[in-house]
Amino acid sequence: MVRSIRGNQQQPIGEVLRARRVGVLKKGLREMAGELSIAPAHLTDIEKGRRTPSQDLLMRICKAYGIPEADLRSGWSRADVVVAEVATQDSVTAEKVPAFLRSARKLSPEQWDTLIEQAKRMMTRKGER
Repeated sequence: MVRSIRGNQQQPIGEVLRARRVGVLKKGLREMAGELSIAPAHLTDIEKGRRTPSQDLLMRICKAYGIPEADLRSGWSRADVVVAEVATQDSVTAEKVPAFLRSARKLSPEQWDTLIEQAKRMMTRKGER
């Protein structure tokens, strides 16, 4: 799976992890697998794109590699758990969230920030009623 990590370079997420482990962190496969509390073969499979980490392992990888959670979620196409919770909390959100996300697909970071602030204001006003 090819994804970019905060940049224009397109690279599979597993290759990004391996390059960071070897080039930046200067750690061997066994050492990093030990830090992550997984078998070296499991880490090899993740780096080669044969496996996707669990929610818990994804968070440990964030910490061990110093990579932002959003970058890893994007790289593995793994949404935060709260996305599924919100999108399925009731029949209205189950209908509206996908439509909303399709319409917001191409927003810039600044537009997302504006949209988030607007949603916060809407919730504040709702609480005042």
